[in-house]
Amino acid sequence: MAERKRFGGHGPTLFVWTIAISLGLICYIYKGEAAFYRAFWVDVGILETMAPRFLLGLLLVGFLTVLAPREAVARALGAGSGFKGLAIAAGAGALLPGGPWVIMPLTLAIARSGADAGACVAFVVAWSSLGLNRLLVWEMPFLGFETAGLRWLLAVPLPLLAGLAVRRWLPLAATVKEPE
Repeated sequence: MAERKRFGGHGPTLFVWTIAISLGLICYIYKGEAAFYRAFWVDVGILETMAPRFLLGLLLVGFLTVLAPREAVARALGAGSGFKGLAIAAGAGALLPGGPWVIMPLTLAIARSGADAGACVAFVVAWSSLGLNRLLVWEMPFLGFETAGLRWLLAVPLPLLAGLAVRRWLPLAATVKEPE
């Protein structure tokens, strides 16, 4: 029998909400009403900037989940794809530019299309540690070819190791089920 997730799978969200509300109360109590409202309006400004990007990412998830051929994604990135699936996910993560408002919804889309948790982790770790866009635009000009190249080469195994670790030690997290 399948184990029920605590809090209906919303535990991490509830945790972050608890921290945010607690910090708001601490701000209000220790810094006063004016500081609380100043912080609140700064947050509203950030929301105005990020909401359109995040909504586009969510649209991307919806369309890709429907359009991606589930069998092909599962074959290429699913639990049975082996090391090759992790390498494909890591390569895609390293090549794709964009911020978290694109990459995280895209990760959800590939998970819902049949990729396992190991491939999803390899994808995100590669995006964050091996991103070619960041390497070429930021790191090489500021750090130089040798330093940036060495940092990048040393990071190459990280997505693969992370994906293997997830597949080994978190087998129950192997798939993300599409909502009914």
